Amino acid sequence: MGGTYVMSLPEEELRREERRLETVLERVEREIEESRVTAGGRKEQLVGGKRELWEDLVYDTDDWFEAAVQLTQQAQELSQHATSYRLAQGRSEHLQRLLSNPYFARFDFRETGSETDEPIYLGTMSIADEETHEVIVYDWRAPVAGMYYDYGPGPASYDAPDGKVTGEMTLKRQFVIRGGKLLAAFDTGVTIGDEMLQRMLGQGADDKMKSIVTTIQREQNRIIRETDHRFVFVQGAAGSGKTSAALQRVAYLLYKYRNYWEPEQVVLFSPNDVFNDYVSNVLPELGEDAIPQTTFYDYVWRRLRHVGDVEHPYDQLEYLLSSPEASDPRREGIRVKASLAFAERIDAYAKTLAERGVVFRSLTRKDKTVFDAAELEAMFYVEFAKQRPPHRLESMKERLLERLKELERKRAVALYRKWLKEPNYLGTEQELKRLGLAKAKKAYAPLREQVAAYAFLDVVGTYRRLLADIDAGGASFPVRAAEWGAIVRDTNDRLDASAALPYEDAVPMLYLLEALHGASRMNRVRHVVVDEAQDYTPLQWAYLRRLFPNAGVTAVGDANQAIHGVELEGGHMASAKAFPAEETVEIRLKKSYRSTRQIVAFASAMLPDAAENEPFERDGPPPDVTVVPEAAGESDFGRLAAERIRKLLAEGSGSIAVVAKTAKAAEDAYRQLAAQGVSASRLTKETKTFPSGIVVLPSYLAKGLEFDAVVVWDAGAGAYARESERKLLYTVCTRALHRLVVLAKGEPSPFLRDVPERLYASSR
Repeated sequence: MGGTYVMSLPEEELRREERRLETVLERVEREIEESRVTAGGRKEQLVGGKRELWEDLVYDTDDWFEAAVQLTQQAQELSQHATSYRLAQGRSEHLQRLLSNPYFARFDFRETGSETDEPIYLGTMSIADEETHEVIVYDWRAPVAGMYYDYGPGPASYDAPDGKVTGEMTLKRQFVIRGGKLLAAFDTGVTIGDEMLQRMLGQGADDKMKSIVTTIQREQNRIIRETDHRFVFVQGAAGSGKTSAALQRVAYLLYKYRNYWEPEQVVLFSPNDVFNDYVSNVLPELGEDAIPQTTFYDYVWRRLRHVGDVEHPYDQLEYLLSSPEASDPRREGIRVKASLAFAERIDAYAKTLAERGVVFRSLTRKDKTVFDAAELEAMFYVEFAKQRPPHRLESMKERLLERLKELERKRAVALYRKWLKEPNYLGTEQELKRLGLAKAKKAYAPLREQVAAYAFLDVVGTYRRLLADIDAGGASFPVRAAEWGAIVRDTNDRLDASAALPYEDAVPMLYLLEALHGASRMNRVRHVVVDEAQDYTPLQWAYLRRLFPNAGVTAVGDANQAIHGVELEGGHMASAKAFPAEETVEIRLKKSYRSTRQIVAFASAMLPDAAENEPFERDGPPPDVTVVPEAAGESDFGRLAAERIRKLLAEGSGSIAVVAKTAKAAEDAYRQLAAQGVSASRLTKETKTFPSGIVVLPSYLAKGLEFDAVVVWDAGAGAYARESERKLLYTVCTRALHRLVVLAKGEPSPFLRDVPERLYASSR
């Protein structure tokens, strides 16, 4: 899917561009050689520094203070050598990539008051002439480069460090360069040319997301370069490029603040591990080091691992998608515990914990109590009562670690004395003492780890008291007192019966823990990126805001793809109470670039709010909707799905997703397709890497991903009928780039019946 490139420049102009490309590539090759020499020198310094540090570990001196100072200085120098080597090596690797494609665009700019046009070439890295030091290729993130994305030929301006520069853009040109060869060159207008975009979008899906630096649109560029507000929230249609824009924004911010920020000070929260793998190439393609990536669940699990295992949010979602809605206290509890009103109740309760309410748990070793819960409570409420609760917990930790040290010492002495009485032991008294201390430390290591993690604090017990004591009255609380009582009883039953903490309770527990001791705040983090932001609850937003007090936020999502399984008051995007209005900007992306016009029209017809989505004018065949009679057997349904998949393969689809509603349905689909001879991969919540080819997966794992073709496995009324599942079916359908096949068993979903028949091809 794609096509051959066509040159649209006059022959003479084309030859000039080819000669310039050769000149730039020669300069890149010289820089590669220079960077290799530099990296080699840095490596020698690093290796030599390590050797010297090792040799100097033994000093022929009695002045150990002087020796320690010298060692510290050497370690600092070694760290500097390591950083220099890493930077030089990284530059060399990026330069190697430039040999294939050193730049992608050009525009000519005539500054006001000047009579000459300056050609500006854009690439993913700046390149300068070694003799004149003039920039021959500008980094796409440079201030002057912003004009390329925001203007067409005519008046243009940009904000330089010393003020606004105005003038006229006299030329705007795009290139396709592969393997160091100029494959296409054409002039374009205000937006990135449709010819280039058509060819990029017409290609097949890949197993990694690519950077969009060559096709950034004006509205995406606004997101990328927004620095007037700390908090940027993007509501974007499916396929509008919001995730790509967010990652390009990270690259831009790391470039703009390169003297102040490090990559590890920017954190990405993504929906799952597969998505982490899918987007892992974007920043390295742009010459930036990868940033820390995690999921919100992974963070919650790590913080509560000493409390207990935590239910996976996808398991919670499976429950919501599979259980009946009527008279379900857990479903109501999930809704209430996600609200800002519940967060406010936790904050209010936390203020009372200085006087009462904190529950402690005894710490034991080999079934013997080492620190009793009553003793711990007395420490908190009597011995350290004059301190604020966070300081009390810190004082308790220090006191308990001191006592553990004393217990280790006593055990070491006991072991030493015991071994002295053993006549067969061969060794000196010093050896016995060292061995005894080592064994004692090992014996108490688990307890020391628990104390360091505040495991003496009974988070679950304190949370239970919160639930029992909470004031459920008032207009601001989402349920009445009687309904809240049913929720509390259901919660306690689940906490008693399950080894894992219910996910809807894990986050409030963390919020309570943070309100109590605040030890987890990440003050060094400069920026947080949240993808699939519509799936974060108001309480989770409040927690993130507290967790990263000094960080800006870029959050991208689509309210039409919210698949919590319960409806939350006010929606699922950021709460105005959590983020100050004067520091927050909301940006909307309406145009969808992923799917063909026919697929966008089909999916949008399911949602009234999606009617304003604007498809990019790329045509394809209409979606195929096939209804299978209810009486059809499992083998008939599997045979039909296999036929559709083989047809898609014959048409050239390289990646095909078979998307079922739940994990159980996906397991059934995988089994039925295997029986029909279809070789596919399964994608589950445990999958770490994005598979290629034919993939079978549940609906919620498809979010953020895209495929050449999507086969919706059973979109019948038996699968998608509840109003809360309307957005889920929409999300599934919008994963397709080129082809969409919808199979429905029995009566079609009511959401499909909302779609006009002219928007799809129907067969039965």
